This record gives sequence, C-alpha cells and structure tokens, in this order.
Amino acid sequence: VRENLSWLHKEDGSIEPFTILGSKNVELDRQILEIEKLLGEPEAGLGLLAEYANAEKSLNDRSIASAKKNENLEEKLRKRASDTIKLDVNLFLATSTKKNYTIVDIKNDIDVIIADLAQHVLSSDEIEKRIKSLNEVPMDDIQPLPESKPQFAEFYNDCNSLLKQKIKPSQPIADLINDNLLQEWVRQGIEKHKGKRETCGFCGNIIDKQLWKKLDEHFNKESEELRVSLKAKIDLLSQAKKSLNNFLSLKREIFYGSLQLKFDGILKEWTSSIKAYGEGIEALIFELREREKNIFSERQLPDIIDVSESIIAGIKQFNSLLTEHNKKTSSLAKDQQIARTQLRYSNIAQYLTDINYHSEREAIDNELTYIAAERLLLEPKKDFIQSQIEEKRILETKLKDESKGAELVNDHLAHFFGHNELKLIAEGETPNMKFTIQRDKELANNLSEGECSLISFCYFIAKMQDELKESSDGKKLIIYIDDPISSLDSNHIFFMFSLIESVIAKQKKYGQLFISTHNLDFLKYLKQLTAPKYKPDPVGREKLDINHFIVERKAKGLTVLKLAPAYLKDYITEFNYLFDQIYQCSTLGEKDITHHYQYSFSNNMRKFLEAYMFYKYPTHKLSSSEKLRKYFDDDQISVNLINRVTNEYSHIGEQFERGIQPIDIDEIQKISKAVIDRIKIKDNDQYEALMESIN
Repeated sequence: VRENLSWLHKEDGSIEPFTILGSKNVELDRQILEIEKLLGEPEAGLGLLAEYANAEKSLNDRSIASAKKNENLEEKLRKRASDTIKLDVNLFLATSTKKNYTIVDIKNDIDVIIADLAQHVLSSDEIEKRIKSLNEVPMDDIQPLPESKPQFAEFYNDCNSLLKQKIKPSQPIADLINDNLLQEWVRQGIEKHKGKRETCGFCGNIIDKQLWKKLDEHFNKESEELRVSLKAKIDLLSQAKKSLNNFLSLKREIFYGSLQLKFDGILKEWTSSIKAYGEGIEALIFELREREKNIFSERQLPDIIDVSESIIAGIKQFNSLLTEHNKKTSSLAKDQQIARTQLRYSNIAQYLTDINYHSEREAIDNELTYIAAERLLLEPKKDFIQSQIEEKRILETKLKDESKGAELVNDHLAHFFGHNELKLIAEGETPNMKFTIQRDKELANNLSEGECSLISFCYFIAKMQDELKESSDGKKLIIYIDDPISSLDSNHIFFMFSLIESVIAKQKKYGQLFISTHNLDFLKYLKQLTAPKYKPDPVGREKLDINHFIVERKAKGLTVLKLAPAYLKDYITEFNYLFDQIYQCSTLGEKDITHHYQYSFSNNMRKFLEAYMFYKYPTHKLSSSEKLRKYFDDDQISVNLINRVTNEYSHIGEQFERGIQPIDIDEIQKISKAVIDRIKIKDNDQYEALMESIN
C-alpha cells in the first residue's frame, strides 16, 4: 500500500500505475514469438534455454561429483588426523596452546611434504630411532677424555736399541755360548746358589770357587746391566698395554639412545685399534724376552704397524660424541619436537602414498579447473539469453496499456459503488506514467476516509483482476484483505463484498484467501462468499474449505488468534459473544479469569448490559441506572457494583489510575454471577437460548 498508494501517507504522494492487456500489435507479437522460439522451452529440450540448462546441469553434476570426491578425500584426512595422529603421542603431543590436531593441521603438513613424499618416508630403523629419542630424559654430562698420543714409536726405537746392543763375555764358556738354553739354566742357577749355598742343589757336589770366578767372567757386568734394561723395558711395555686397555671406561648406557649407535661404531674401531696396539706391544716384549734369553746374541726388530694415530683419532671421536651428548641435554626438547615432526611427516607421507592422494587430488583439481573454464564459456550465452529475456519483457510491456488500469478502477467505482464523480486519470507516458484522482475533472483533495478506502480497494481489486487473468499457477497465490470497511454505509459494504465475490472468490484462482474485519455486517455478507470445497477422503462428501478465527486481546500487550466460537460463525452477533464472556467469568476460577478475561471484563459487561437493557426497556425515559434497579428488583448493592464496573473501569476519564489497576477477580466473579443468575430468573427462555448458542 505504501509503495503503490503513497498519496494516502504524504501530500506529494502518487498512485503507481499498473498495466493490463491492451490491443495487440502484430509486429510486436511476431518479435516476441521469434524470441520465444529462439529461447525455447527447457522442459521440451529445445532452444537456447534448454541448451544452457543442459550445459549448466552437466557442469553442476560434474561439480557435485567433484565435491563428493573432494569430500571423501577430506574425510579420509579428517579421520587420519583425529583417529590416528591426534591419538599417537609419537606423532602429536597436546600442549596448553595446541590441544587438538585437526584437518587444518594435516593440510598444513601436507603442503610442506607434498612436493616429495618419498623424501619424508622413514625406514623402520629410522622410525624406531626417533621413537626412542622421544622417550629420552635429560642425562648427566660426561667429562672429556684426555687426548694423549701413545708412545709406540719411542717404545719401538728403545727396544730396537736394546736388541742391537753388542755384549761379549770376558772369558766366554763355549758350551754356554753355543747353547742359550743351557746358558739361561746356568744363569738362573747362579741366582739360586751364589751366596746362598756351598753345594749344588742339583747334584749335591761342593761348588768350586774357581767355578764362581769362571761364571763371573762369562756373565759380566755389562750383560747384567743389559738384562736389567730388558726387564725394565718389558715391565714398561706391559704397563703401557695395561694402561691403554683400561683407558676407556665409557659405557653405552650413559649416552642418549640416539647417540648409542654412533658410540657402538666408534667403540668398534677403538677396540680394533687397541687390539692392534696390544699386539704391537706384545711383539716388542717377545723380542726383548728372546734377547734376554740369549743376552749375547743381537736381534733384528721386525717392522710393526704403529696404530697410535688411530688411537688418538678414536679418542677425539669419543670426545666429539661426548660434546654432542652434553649439548643434547640442552637441546633435548627441541630435538624431540623435530623427531616428532619427522615421524608425523613420515606417517602422513606413507598414508598419502597408500591412498594415492596425489593422483586423486590432481584429478579433482583438473576437474574443477575444467568446470571453471566451461562456466566462463557459458557466460556469454547466459548474457545473451538474459538480453533476449529483457528484450521480450520490453516488447511485452509495449503490448500492455497502463491507461487501461485507471479505466478498470473507474469501472469498479462506478459499477459497484455509483461513484461517477471520482475517477483515476492516467497522466504521462510509459514508463513514467502516474495515476491522479479527480473529482468532476478537478484534482481531488481532502478525500474522506471512506473515499480513500473505496479508491484503495478498487485499485487493489483491479490490479488483482489483471494478475489473476495472467496467473498460470494460481494455487501459489496468497491474498490477504485486511479490514476493507471504513466509514462505509451498508450499501457500500454490500458492494465491496460483491466485488470480492465476483473478482476473487468466484474465480477460485488462488491458493489461500484471508479476509479480516471488525464489522459484523460485513461478516454477515462474508458468510455468503463462494468457498472452495474438498473431500476429506476420496469416497466421502465434499466439505467447504473454510475456517473462522477471532483475534482477542487477553491482556496488556497480549493478543491471541483462536478459532471463532460457534455462535459467532453461525449467528454473526456480538450479543452472543458478550454473553459468553460474562458467563465464563461466572464459572471459571481465578487463574483462568486472570489470564483470559480480567482486562476486557468491564467493557464487555457495559456493552452487554446496554444492549440487553435496551431490549428489555426500549425507552429513553429511564436512565441506565434506573433500568438496572428495575431489572434487579431494587437490589441496590448489585446495581452499585455493576455501575462501578461499567462506569469506573470501562470509562477511565479523570480516574487514570483505574486504567492501570485491573478489576479484582472476586468482584468479577460476583458481578458476572449476579447478572447471569438474574437473566436465568427473569428470562429463563432467553437464558436457555443464549446458553445453547454458546454450546
């Protein structure tokens, strides 16, 4: 209404025109038919619309299929994230800042590794190694080993000098010179006998002093000094070997698990070097002992490999490992985070390989690229179709005559309401045409409320009349006519009903029709309105498809819509309705009266008694109070209570506070019961009829 009839709300407002079918133009018809033929019908599979619809459907189907594939792929990733990675502490560790691992996280990880999945897949050993590192706890630092190079070269040179040292006895004993075993046996015998025994411990003979002299000349001081040097060197070499064997006290267990394999490798090389070093020492000791056995015979020391460099290199490797171990204590948390990330990347990379993710993702992306490209190719066709539809609309507009809309409104005003002096006049040309209202060919100002209602209603009916002609699917149309009666006499009310009946109701080209009114005369006519029918069941009788509702104000700010009572549908009288309201107050409890009747009781009682008292005493010589006293047989208490309710609570006047203080419930019950009982006593036949009307 505000859009089409703005003149009702502002002085400079106007009436929007509407078009109705006018005289047809053959050329315009031909052009429209050509466009319709070109566009065709999608249902018939012909024309541009069908081509576009088919292409669009094909792309939509492919898009839906791609979306489904993408959804399936995403679901796999979602499950992997939530059911595997999120639950495995080796792959994801929840923190206060990151509590969950979601599909967003796995997608971010995929972006990192997707370029080369194989690079991120770890072997079983690598996985085991990293899992072990995750279980590591901070360990004690290990002191470095002293980096001291073994003196094998010195030992070799010293031994070589001792072995080559030349010694000759002063008076050599030929037998001893020729038999070194015998010579060693004699030397040991000297140690056991000289200065200790006078007789031989072997044969028991007395030892001749000349023999001691002879032996001293064979085993001279120089040979004994060499023997002492040989023994000392043997002891030194034995101690050097023992010291090196005991040099390393490191154990595998004191290192972090991630370093233990490296420790094993270094230890293996160390053990090999130590073994070679020990064998070299043993070779030197062997040569020294051989010289000791034959002190007067020089010996040539064989070539022996010196592994001292390997040993010092091994010590440095151990120290490097110790440094790495000590540093790892401070970087353990970071290293474990890296290890966990590598394990997660490996898990994801292997999973993506297993589900053929790369190929599926590529296929989906290629399909989406194709669909997007095809949609771009469809745009020009879509634009052309839109231009043709717009061209058709323009041509159809030219076929319509907006001035005919004003004539149709005028016909309704004249035919149904007899208003020949009021007319709508079309001014201007399409599309800037407007309707103005004229009275006797002059611009009409200061229209009455009734005239405004008539013109607005005729405008609405005329517009609906043309739309109903063109409507192909009237069952979707919903029409609402909101209380069209305003300051109209009974003739106008009847004609308004006739217009609704002939244009809308009788045609039955609507889905639903709603009509609201507060006028009982109009409601009486609406009972005669043509209503559609329906069958509750296929073999049953037809029933009217119609319902009656009533809008009731229950309390301040509370209005409800409910089914209209039977007396209002069947009798169309307010008197029955008012009687029902008073009767309910006489029988219901406090809670129901408070919720449904308290605020409207005073007005309802006043209107009911005004009608009923005039019916009983149709004279103006008696005042309202006198009629009540007469009806209640001079029961002044009842009369005073009723007057108080109907005057003070029904007409607020200067007693504004009454408007915000609802009447007492006990008072409502007493007054309503008094009125109902009085009617029952004095007019029992009418009481019974009224009771029957309200069921």
